[in-house]
Amino acid sequence: MKILYPFILFIACQLATLSACAQPASEKDLVYKILDVLRSGYDSSYAALFPTFKMMSDMAATYQPRDSFQIERINRIRVNMRKLQQFDPEYNHRIVDRMNFVRQKGVDSGVHWGDILIAKYELDKQRLPYELIGFELIAPMRMQGYIFIRDMLTRKRYGIAVKDIYMMDGKWYGGAVLNILEASNEAEYEESLAIEEKELKKLMIYKQQGLLDSVLAARDSIRKSKLYAGADVDEEDDETAAPMYKDIADRKLYTGYFDKQVEVELYMRFIKGTCPEGICSYEAMYKFGDLDEYIILEVERKPDGTFVLTEEELGVMELKLQGNTFTGTWTSVRDKTEYEAYLKEKDELRDRKLYKLDKTYEDTFWR
Repeated sequence: MKILYPFILFIACQLATLSACAQPASEKDLVYKILDVLRSGYDSSYAALFPTFKMMSDMAATYQPRDSFQIERINRIRVNMRKLQQFDPEYNHRIVDRMNFVRQKGVDSGVHWGDILIAKYELDKQRLPYELIGFELIAPMRMQGYIFIRDMLTRKRYGIAVKDIYMMDGKWYGGAVLNILEASNEAEYEESLAIEEKELKKLMIYKQQGLLDSVLAARDSIRKSKLYAGADVDEEDDETAAPMYKDIADRKLYTGYFDKQVEVELYMRFIKGTCPEGICSYEAMYKFGDLDEYIILEVERKPDGTFVLTEEELGVMELKLQGNTFTGTWTSVRDKTEYEAYLKEKDELRDRKLYKLDKTYEDTFWR
């Protein structure tokens, strides 16, 4: 039995290592692993949380689209595979560098990484950048947000901003840490961030005047201390552009199908202006099937009343509005394939739904 003991111990250690490295099955498990890395600072453990470029490119190459629209979208990522390298630390060294920066910033600011406990985490859906169209098919869940921790020695709370948390093939990957600030909720984090950005701006002015060699002191801005209070710096007021107001006459949501099989949801806003018709411009976005992402459309109305709604480099819709129903076609830019479109206005939308659609439009437009 004594002879077998070292072998048994070796197997047990190997199993423990595999268990520690197993890919998380939930976002909660991933959050706890991110905190384990921040406690230890092990680069290799952190890098192991992220999907590899080979894994993502293989998933994109073997994905089986259900319909013609998924074909269009998956082909977009297949011809832009290099875009996926940004999520692999082997190609994008900034992922690990940023984690080390956050750890060091915490140390400089008095955080005792070995004595932190999680207070809570808040994750929201992360929107899909235009250049990653098609990625949503292999990573249907994409999250970003904050992890809030408590330092057991000082009793202070801190917020850690994270992004690029993905669910792929039933497992969770990623978790790029961006910054750490003293905060116990999102509102406090945003307030601390505004203070930090203001101090960074001051530091840059001091550096330009030769009063500071570098802006590395910004690591300690988590303390909200007044840096170089005695320095004589003339701060010019920021130029603020005059606010632009939109007089939205109406908001409408249309639902229907392309070729009687692909579900489509189209949201349109009708904007007032000084033109003789009263309604002088339009804003729109649409999404397909059960996808979460809306896509911004450019809208033009021809003299004959036809609406032309364009999705850059992908497709163009030409629709006629008769009563509360749009009919027309959607044409692929790539291969000129044409699909019949039928969209009917959805009645009795609640104000809360319209508010969410408006917010989604603004967030998508300005992302």
